[in-house]
Amino acid sequence: MADKKLSALVAGGGLGGLATAAALAQRGWDVTVLERQPELRANGSGIYIWENGLRVLKAIDAYDQAIEGAFYGSHFEQRDQHNRVIDSGPTPPDRRLITIMRSQLLKALEQAGKRAGVRVRTHVEAIGASARGEVQLASGERLRADLVVGADGIWSRVRQSLGLEILHEQTREGALRTMIERRPDDTAPEDAKKYIENWNGVHRLLITPVSDTQTYLALTCPHDDARACNTQIDKAYWSALFPQWAHLIERIDGPVSWGRYSITRCKAWSSGRAAILGDAAHAQPPNLGQGGGMAMQNGLALASFLGDIQDPREIPDALEAWENSERAIVEHCQKWSCLYGEISYLPDEVRAQVVRSAMANPWSYEQIFRAASHAPTGAF
Repeated sequence: MADKKLSALVAGGGLGGLATAAALAQRGWDVTVLERQPELRANGSGIYIWENGLRVLKAIDAYDQAIEGAFYGSHFEQRDQHNRVIDSGPTPPDRRLITIMRSQLLKALEQAGKRAGVRVRTHVEAIGASARGEVQLASGERLRADLVVGADGIWSRVRQSLGLEILHEQTREGALRTMIERRPDDTAPEDAKKYIENWNGVHRLLITPVSDTQTYLALTCPHDDARACNTQIDKAYWSALFPQWAHLIERIDGPVSWGRYSITRCKAWSSGRAAILGDAAHAQPPNLGQGGGMAMQNGLALASFLGDIQDPREIPDALEAWENSERAIVEHCQKWSCLYGEISYLPDEVRAQVVRSAMANPWSYEQIFRAASHAPTGAF
């Protein structure tokens, strides 16, 4: 048994799936990623990677490619409807924060996996899995492996077929996401290294540079505000909400995506020799910038707990140990991301007071940044 490689099928070629696949392959597993799209591609525009995510990338040999040309923010700043600063929090050296294109991160994870021997099959849709390590494909084909990992997103068929779901709900909020050209005069010189989150009632505008030449914009609003959430951006509407940033809003001319936020909770993250992670297991609103970070972190941890396994019969116990180790930090991050979203519905002046108080209080500050400061299992 010790001479035979253990095998894994990973359903889903997103951030969590590719990080898991790379980490398993680096520990000697025979890994195949099953992706339903014709190619691996990133949904979304820019992405935040905090210290915990950077440590994961270092551990799975994806760091150098992922951070090339990245934007290193000096502060994450929140402003009110009058463009007054609510809070301006610096990013300390021991809790780094970078932003890059999501596609760049996906490619770095893909290449790290390929160097370790990961195979990727595209045009392959997993519609179910079993605790015995089987995957049912939409084509009718049934695949078997020692381990199955469902990293197949918020509508996970793996999660559903294993009977693990407690809750899957979409929040009232969602976001329009797009990229614009970055120009030197977009912000005042003192703001050039900042990420700036602007509030006005139930609407938000997040300005996120991702390189010297590109800026990621996220325009957040309730899904039932039809004028606000239209992917044909109503520039007059959004410019009236955030007049100080009208020059950025007017430049939107590329693809715009819309998505409501999702929350998933499960009674367990595994059944037998099948596991779920990422949005399939613990989706959260993006308010703390940790959706991808938690998925990658959990994938590395899973591989770490399975790294010394020699017999497939040991896998269920290892998966249980993995969940017992990781669930607390993941669910803490999910809870505080949801709490952060709730302040969208506070009156403007009350919200400003709440944010200032939370950031000034050592206890609440630690809760908000606990995930970002966490040392991931399996990282250096």
